[in-house]
Amino acid sequence: MNRLIAELTRLYFLPDQEWQSWQPNDNGERDYVGEGKLTPDILAEHLMAGSNVGLSLVSPAGMLRTMVISVEKGSYWDQLTVLYQGVQEDFDLPAPAISVSVEDGYQIWFSLAEPVSYQQAQVFLDALRLKYLADIPLSRLKFRPAAEVSGNADSLGVLPLMQTLTKPTERWSAFIDPSMGSMFVDETWLEMAPNLDKQAAMLAGVESIKPEDFQRVLTLLPTEATCSPAADNKLRPGSEAQQQSRKTDCRPSSSGVGGDFADPKSFLMAVMNDPDTSVHDRIEAAKALLPYFESPEG
Repeated sequence: MNRLIAELTRLYFLPDQEWQSWQPNDNGERDYVGEGKLTPDILAEHLMAGSNVGLSLVSPAGMLRTMVISVEKGSYWDQLTVLYQGVQEDFDLPAPAISVSVEDGYQIWFSLAEPVSYQQAQVFLDALRLKYLADIPLSRLKFRPAAEVSGNADSLGVLPLMQTLTKPTERWSAFIDPSMGSMFVDETWLEMAPNLDKQAAMLAGVESIKPEDFQRVLTLLPTEATCSPAADNKLRPGSEAQQQSRKTDCRPSSSGVGGDFADPKSFLMAVMNDPDTSVHDRIEAAKALLPYFESPEG
């Protein structure tokens, strides 16, 4: 138990990590309640009881160190492996953790050694989607944290840990060995509680993305992101043709933002957050905004 909590904290917790609980409302949706700081004792209690606890991914200052992409259907496992292998082979990033979720299918977890801004995380996730997951319908994908334009952005700002369901049958979420992912294509969950020591052992081999590597990837993704998702829809995941399609240059310069801005910072913020602007231009805007968000030394 203590080993698992230590690994979760090492990889995914912000300083003074906060958590949320939730209950279904009259509409069948969830009402989230902020519960304050997540201590080891609170987490241990919930893990032992199999009750739900969710990480608040974004700090009050707008920073985060955990990003998760979920693929709803098990039939998309092959595409997820392209992403899993691609971030390692194409960008020399550490292997992310993979889990199966009782609600969200397969999940791939990116851990950052140091927090980054919410805006930079959105650019990173969007670029990965275009590059590796362009042939999966958006309705089958979830991104945590979600973009502000998403209708369920509030719920997708909370990350359930080791989620369980008891009805109609018991189902358990768990981290898995990536080599065994194909075993969960039909049912992306466990039918019994996972061994917590084994869960800790899986996470012990996971490394966080270093700050310099995260910034390096942000500069590389625009030149390799897939510009024409429709063209990739006909390609078999992992095929030579799809591998070649990853190298397509993606630098359209059009933007959907207007022209009424009081200062350069406001304009850059609008470009970075505009979903109709190219990934390349959004990343360039994010890089230009870095000095505004960096804390002064000392």
